[in-house]
Amino acid sequence: MDRIDHALGRPLDPTGETYRNYYATDGALADEMAASPFWREGRRSGRLRGFCVTDAGCQALAEHLKLIGDQHRAFAVTFDGHTRIVAATTHSKAKYSYFLDVSDVLTDLTFTEFCRRASVRLAN
Repeated sequence: MDRIDHALGRPLDPTGETYRNYYATDGALADEMAASPFWREGRRSGRLRGFCVTDAGCQALAEHLKLIGDQHRAFAVTFDGHTRIVAATTHSKAKYSYFLDVSDVLTDLTFTEFCRRASVRLAN
């Protein structure tokens, strides 16, 4: 289930629209995925084989997350007027997750400065 969750970008609701749906691998794992009803094989690039999660895989992940009592919730994190929905287990983790993305572009931004300029709340 972790590979399916990863391929979908770790969404809160795997049965809804996700921002990605791709997993690339090779060897025995690729053969295993090709035989699974949870994956559909797509393009190949050299030895790498690309896969997308099927509707059955999305449904299986949703059931798995419910079964294990997944604690992730949707948080709205706002930084400099831009709000993004972040899946996390706490307000702090949501804020830090957004900081990691922003700091890839704003390389001089410290976490302390980010926290001064950011706010976080539970999303509806």
